[in-house]
Amino acid sequence: MQNHRIEAVHALPGTLTLAVKWRDGSEELVDMSPVIRRSAPLRHLEDPGKFAEVGVIDWGCAIGWRGDLGYGADTLYEQARQQTMKAAG
Repeated sequence: MQNHRIEAVHALPGTLTLAVKWRDGSEELVDMSPVIRRSAPLRHLEDPGKFAEVGVIDWGCAIGWRGDLGYGADTLYEQARQQTMKAAG
């Protein structure tokens, strides 16, 4: 698996969608609602205010929120690919 790195991330206001800028210069929107609803440790992020506290951690290897919650860049990249394929298909 390739190592993807995140340059910047922010939540779209009032949503569970992230705007991700990758270090290669590309940008994508990633809907995190399916992941958050399936994951007990992330479920409190259903609150858009808490979700908006996202930031880049581990030198771009992940995104994270307060309480040591992290989500790996490679996993986020694969999720973005899957959502792109569903939208195109």
